[in-house]
Amino acid sequence: MENTNKKTDKAIRTAQYKSTFLTPTEFMARKGKTVYISKEFHQKLNLLVFMLGGSKLTLADYLQNLLQHHFDDFGAEMKELYDKANKPTF
Repeated sequence: MENTNKKTDKAIRTAQYKSTFLTPTEFMARKGKTVYISKEFHQKLNLLVFMLGGSKLTLADYLQNLLQHHFDDFGAEMKELYDKANKPTF
């Protein structure tokens, strides 16, 4: 029974990952900015996007989804840290 729950949890988590990160966006890379990542990450991400996203997903889509998720999850903490660092001295 416990093994079945683990399989179900894993399937749910996989489905959540796919719907969160492997979904095309309306972001157009040519309207964005250039960022640099390591060759290692670029190769891994390209492979991931190519294999799992088919022709519907771009690396820019994946990174847009990844960053959106990060800001959604940690936006309050980032704002708090920014506010603490941005205190006037007087």
